[in-house]
Amino acid sequence: MATKFRSPRTVGFRHPVWSSYGPWILGGVVDFMRGHESWRLATENDSYGEMEAVKIDADWQGEGVILFRATEEELARFRARGMAVVLTSTEGPDLGFPRVVPDNARIGAMAAEHLVECAMPHFGFLARGETLYREKEFAPGLRRYARERLGGYRAKLAEYAREPRVHYLKGRPLWKAQTWREVETEAMAFLDTLPKPCGLFVVDDSLGAVVLRAADRLGLEVPGDLAVISFGDDPLYCHASLPALSTIAYPAHEVGMKAGEALWRQMNGENFPAGYRVEIPVDRLVPRESSDTLAVADPEIRELVRYIRLTAPHDPIRVSELAERSGLSQTTIKARFAASLGHGPKHEIQRVRLAHLQALLADRSLSLAEIARRMKFASAHELSRYFLAGTGRRPSDYRAALGDQEGGTSRPRRHAVVFDMDGTLFDTEPMYFEAYRDAFARQGGVLTREEYFGELTGTTNEHIERWLGGRHGDSFDLPAFREAWRKRWRKLAGSRDLAPLPGVKEWLEGLCESGIPVALASSSDREDIDLCLEASGLAGYFRAIAAGDEVPAGKPAPDVYLLACGRLGVEPSHCLAVEDSRHGVDAALAAGLAVLVVDAAATPPPGVRVAGSLAEVGWREYF
Repeated sequence: MATKFRSPRTVGFRHPVWSSYGPWILGGVVDFMRGHESWRLATENDSYGEMEAVKIDADWQGEGVILFRATEEELARFRARGMAVVLTSTEGPDLGFPRVVPDNARIGAMAAEHLVECAMPHFGFLARGETLYREKEFAPGLRRYARERLGGYRAKLAEYAREPRVHYLKGRPLWKAQTWREVETEAMAFLDTLPKPCGLFVVDDSLGAVVLRAADRLGLEVPGDLAVISFGDDPLYCHASLPALSTIAYPAHEVGMKAGEALWRQMNGENFPAGYRVEIPVDRLVPRESSDTLAVADPEIRELVRYIRLTAPHDPIRVSELAERSGLSQTTIKARFAASLGHGPKHEIQRVRLAHLQALLADRSLSLAEIARRMKFASAHELSRYFLAGTGRRPSDYRAALGDQEGGTSRPRRHAVVFDMDGTLFDTEPMYFEAYRDAFARQGGVLTREEYFGELTGTTNEHIERWLGGRHGDSFDLPAFREAWRKRWRKLAGSRDLAPLPGVKEWLEGLCESGIPVALASSSDREDIDLCLEASGLAGYFRAIAAGDEVPAGKPAPDVYLLACGRLGVEPSHCLAVEDSRHGVDAALAAGLAVLVVDAAATPPPGVRVAGSLAEVGWREYF
């Protein structure tokens, strides 16, 4: 009997043309396929008429598809047809399909290690805060991968008592002819603010190429003033830049192999849990001229210098250890260090340890005993003798001098921020007033602006409904009123620009970049909160949300603030509330939070700071 032939499964592959990794990812998919099962592969193409054009979209037919990003509509239609899907981008919706992505936190950590090796005293980070596309499948909005890479970068730098200066570029329509000029100008402005010399991690190669052009226009020496490293190893950007761009290689082949495996497992009936994500290890750094500050031609001494710069901050290395590590004699190491650096290995170890010690002393929260423990001194006394011998100053004198430079002031420190929404993040109160007024008028009632803004602002929807019902009397039709005002409010919210108020975006960006948790405590219902946050583009900033319809009593009762702090896992006394209404201020104070009021006309209780807007107050004043 003849063996029944099974037709190969059809699998689609879609990757954007502006990314050069597609062919290498596809190569990984093919290698997986060769070891498991033959597929008929379909890729998007336009061969200028020589072949039938292929478009992989929501209508494309096949058993499985590997996509860079996709829209919710596409994913929903693929799911409805029973197709297997794998995504290879950190961004955009997934509708429960698995992702295969590089380890973004490790990327950031590798960039930090490299710049520490370069002996940079200052550090920066540059990424896109938001990216705008005309194509829906490229998922416009805040970039998650950038924040994950920053997290790894910041965490590794913290091991060396360093904190980067961070900037996210403004979202711009990339399809417009002059956008590139605006991007380059903003990058130049950021580079100009960085202390020099500075090590800069740029989130990917294309933006790294922009930075090198911007540095050239500013007359900065690369890598002398600015050592730059990015991610991707895209030859079109790395080698077309001057100097050539240092980078961390994108693990394209491994991404393709794992994407092929995840697709194959789905097509064979396996279901993945929601949020399933495979993170591909990243381990290949490609140093080039943009970060080559370690100008040591001797390869063995170069490796020893790198080892010292990464290890000496935490461990008192001895020259004998360098000999054991390299196989060279101590005499040879000393001679070749002097020839390459102009000083011996002991001097280099001391220089690196003193720089790290100074950075730790700048943190007043660390005792000398704790610093000694971290740097493996035998005692705080030994640390003091070491510092005095190396700098001619005692640690206490050094700290006192730092205090004089900072003005000798102490600032209140908080661990988290809890924002009110209406009137604080954006000006929705006029829309609420209009919705309540119009719905009340339908039942013959009159709600004045003075009544609403004097008595009702900051309270819950339920409280406002009860207040108006009490004024109207027994004839008040609550269900009809509630339906009318909600319908009117949603229409207004959907038709008007919910742009954040001045300073809001800057606060949220700064807090999130610094790892400070942010929550929302609003009297509005959760459904209305979600609508506003999505319409304004602020949804991604908040780690926790507490709504008026989730608590027994609304503002001025403390319930909603207590709920928000509980969801953050931070004590209220360690949180700052940002409010605009009297009821909100009372609620936050009753919950035990410090309060900042963003309403120049407010007359809050003693000890509560008032500002006209968040643009007048720097968030760093509280952290």
